[in-house]
Amino acid sequence: MKTRFIHFVFLMSGLFSFSQAAVEILEEETTDHMVFKAKNTLDEPVEITFELSEVRGLEHDGQPIVKLVGPEKTVLVAELKKIGGPISYVYGYNQVLMPAKIYDPEDFKKFEQGIVVFSRDGCTRCAYATDYLVQNKVDFTLLNFTQHPEYGAYMWDKLREQGVIGNQVGTPVIMVNGRLSHSHENLKQFVKTLKQSQRGGK
Repeated sequence: MKTRFIHFVFLMSGLFSFSQAAVEILEEETTDHMVFKAKNTLDEPVEITFELSEVRGLEHDGQPIVKLVGPEKTVLVAELKKIGGPISYVYGYNQVLMPAKIYDPEDFKKFEQGIVVFSRDGCTRCAYATDYLVQNKVDFTLLNFTQHPEYGAYMWDKLREQGVIGNQVGTPVIMVNGRLSHSHENLKQFVKTLKQSQRGGK
């Protein structure tokens, strides 16, 4: 027996909002797995955060899953292996209607090599990191997303690709060869590793 409970939280992104389910969750049971897919009924991309709880009879790590579902597309969300016994679960998801991209992804691929610092106006930690890199002659690219919203959109797209959930992170956000880090507890030590890694690569 499978127990299902769906909760919707309708969020707003930019100028877009909606008050009905844009994404339908499809459940498919196979011999060895329980499969969950997301079907987008709109002609705009929708980001969903899918969560399972009270899971029995299925292998599950308890982590939420973030997926971007293209316009009128169906994507695989999760495929859980059966581990024996009765199967039951509760699932829910949030959905966010995504605005059209304000940057060209092909154009921004150039940032995925080397060091990139995403900064914002008034951020003293951002200023510390960039000053340190300049003083120590570490090559990097500075992207200020306060003055250039397209940099912020790009940063959040990359963060979501890495599974970051929510809409707040500590700055600066630093990307090294396409991999982002943020909310650094010891920023001073982290930027030192950037200096060491760049010197080691030369």
